[in-house]
Amino acid sequence: RGAAADRDLDAMMQLFEEARRFAERFPYSKAQNFISQISQEDILGDAITAKGQRPDVVEILTVHASKGREWEIVALAGLQEGVWPNLLQRGSLLGSERLVERMRHGGLPRAELDVLAANGLVQDERRLLYVGVTRAQSSLIVTAVQKEEEEPSSFFEEISSHVLGDWSEEPEMTQVPRPITPAALVATLRSELGQKDSLIAASILKKLDTEGLPEADIESWSGVLPLSTNVPVIAPDALVPVSPSSAESFTECGVKWFLEKSGGTNGDTTAQVLGSAIHAFAARMEEEPGLTQADLIANLRDAWKLIDPNTGWVSTSQLNKAVEMIHKFVAYHSDNLKKREIVGVELQFTIDVGRARIRGSVDRLEVGADGALFIVDFKTGATKVNIEDAKSNKQMLAYQLAVTEGGFADQHESRTTGGAELVYLATTSKGATIRNQPPIDGQIEEIKREIQVIAEGMSAHEFFASVNKRCKQCPVRNACPIQSDGRMVME
Repeated sequence: RGAAADRDLDAMMQLFEEARRFAERFPYSKAQNFISQISQEDILGDAITAKGQRPDVVEILTVHASKGREWEIVALAGLQEGVWPNLLQRGSLLGSERLVERMRHGGLPRAELDVLAANGLVQDERRLLYVGVTRAQSSLIVTAVQKEEEEPSSFFEEISSHVLGDWSEEPEMTQVPRPITPAALVATLRSELGQKDSLIAASILKKLDTEGLPEADIESWSGVLPLSTNVPVIAPDALVPVSPSSAESFTECGVKWFLEKSGGTNGDTTAQVLGSAIHAFAARMEEEPGLTQADLIANLRDAWKLIDPNTGWVSTSQLNKAVEMIHKFVAYHSDNLKKREIVGVELQFTIDVGRARIRGSVDRLEVGADGALFIVDFKTGATKVNIEDAKSNKQMLAYQLAVTEGGFADQHESRTTGGAELVYLATTSKGATIRNQPPIDGQIEEIKREIQVIAEGMSAHEFFASVNKRCKQCPVRNACPIQSDGRMVME
């Protein structure tokens, strides 16, 4: 009874400690969230509260929790590549450790600093391994798993080489027997389908299905059933709505475009709402000629709670960035008035190119002294395209095509395009960063063909994923078939 009471008391003390730490990390979280997290834990977290020592049990704990203690036999499990050593970059919220590395190593490029950080992580993980290894007094067991998608880590190989020396033969693998469960039996039989003994496996599966084993029912096998439909998302004789921004997105990755179009993203973020607000202020600068920079900033501060309802230094920092964007916009606006005359802001257009019905709006339409129309598109994201990519940007090409096809005939009679430019207001440069796109003279028919190909792709029944530089930030990567976290279980 005394031992049981000790265990119960230890458990309650640990539970209270975990609850305290959870409340500090997530002050506004609900109790149900804490219960869910505790229920999903497989191994007890580091114990901070004092607890009684019971020498008659096998203890399962983290390496950190084992510091200062020893056992006759110690087993280190899970020396897998990508797990131990874990080279995933960790750090503080503000990234102060990266600032320290930059100060310590001078003006090294970002890539070299990342290499130094990775080397530091390896050393930290090696020290942690040393702690685990030295907990054993007489026997040490080190385990790893080798299968299709997993392999032992370099640490396991080092220990193996140290123990076995220069032994030329590969160490013998311990074959793990299949669990004696219906699901495991069906999985084994399914893995043999298409192999030499597939007929035997198929007949056994059929027998199991006949006997009513749920796991053997082919209707329940993920990835086996055919697609529910292969009908195009838009009828072949119907117009396909294409926005200039979607043309760029679809070209980059068809799967991302389709999933986002179908609601596969969260609601508007603070950055998106801020972007809309900056565009609205930019439009007001033209619509209300007497408006000053001070007026825009005052309006921004008054509306900030609607843009970002949060409080604290993060919100203040975002507000300061927004004010800086206003400064950059006003400077650009004042300088640009000397070059071209503004025809209008937030102008909408609709043109048809084959099956494609291109509908959108431009932030600003201007006209030069030669009568050519010029497109200006403001960007509030911190990432800018490079100079070469801007020349082939599909969104800007679609805007220029709208000019040549009379999309702005109600605002100006000219159908001659003078080019376009992307104006980035949130970059770290002192002023706005500008990316120019030359006029599309001589490319009009080629661009029309590209738009029609995009429209055909958007109306199809299947979409293709493409690896690109935005994959790391993709909001739908967990549903992407070419990403490990979105790959189908049958692949």
